[in-house]
Amino acid sequence: MSGLLSLAVIAYVCATGLALAYLIQREELIYRIGAVVTLGGWVLHGLALASVGLQTGRPPVGTIADAISVAAWVAVGLMMWVERTYGLRVLSAFVLPVVLMLSLSSVTRALGLGPIDRALSSAWLTVHIALALVGIAAFVLNFAGAIMYLLQERQLKGKRPGAVYYRLPSLATLDRLSYRTLAYGFPFLTIAIILGSLSASAAWGSFFAFDPLAMLSFVAWAIYAATLAGRTAAGWHGRRAAYFSVIGFAALVLTLGAGLFLPGRHGS
Repeated sequence: MSGLLSLAVIAYVCATGLALAYLIQREELIYRIGAVVTLGGWVLHGLALASVGLQTGRPPVGTIADAISVAAWVAVGLMMWVERTYGLRVLSAFVLPVVLMLSLSSVTRALGLGPIDRALSSAWLTVHIALALVGIAAFVLNFAGAIMYLLQERQLKGKRPGAVYYRLPSLATLDRLSYRTLAYGFPFLTIAIILGSLSASAAWGSFFAFDPLAMLSFVAWAIYAATLAGRTAAGWHGRRAAYFSVIGFAALVLTLGAGLFLPGRHGS
């Protein structure tokens, strides 16, 4: 793990604690400090990724751990943009724990050249990875929106709403956040899977090549496709859509875990 990435992870740990503290305490100073620490961690994270790119001479997606690290970095950038644009100050309390989990999965593994890099012989494959990472980042926010929706709904049903109730946005706002992040991330994931399938077929001679990551990514895509279809065609919203978003993200985590820990074409 590089020094810059270590500092970035430490900053994310501090930012996560501050975000959770703001969720409970509702102190403006805590929010401002947390925002600065988050921005600092994001800058350090970006410099760490740039350093890997300079060392390898290629985009910092040479291993699954590198790719996950890039996805976490994009998710934090997207989170800060949503918070600033829509005033959803509590979003970081639900996104940063996921980002921290994703970042920690990369800190125990060496950054640099790896199984993916050896296959990076076409620009289309690089585009495939980049699109997939943007999609994953959007689904991190989709998951956070779904969790906030379920939590807020539970608070509303309770006779004595807790402190979190006063910090979370309305159910309509959270449902809209969940839908927009799903609609934003799904096309990226779809095109990424198509390009990845074409590249795999050309490079490995098989559509899936019995690769755990490839097969599980299709499962995750199918869940998100069903969720989006349900929302647009069947009028799904609220709790049902939130549950499907949680299930879809669980499938996505399993997909990334398979890439990290199971042998396959994408490497572990």
